[in-house]
Amino acid sequence: MTGLAGLGDARALEVMERAGEALATGIGSLAMILDIDLYVVGSSVAKCGDVLLGPARLAVHRHAHRSVAQRVRILCSDLSDDGPILGCAWLARQLL
Repeated sequence: MTGLAGLGDARALEVMERAGEALATGIGSLAMILDIDLYVVGSSVAKCGDVLLGPARLAVHRHAHRSVAQRVRILCSDLSDDGPILGCAWLARQLL
């Protein structure tokens, strides 16, 4: 993690915590509606790592029922910025 949050800047860490809370709101809602247990984030979000995803993981329980929230896992993609294009290529290949 680079940037001010990675250097421990208090304001940057607060912004990342609030962003993690917002991410947890979306993930918690999706988990309740679609009953999805695994959320893999990529690209620039994944680059934030645990500075962003840590607060999101802690906050999911505030946005989903306990029985759903306890199953939710939020992971970083290992594909970095290549994830979207690799996903498109995979879909295109499936259509052949």
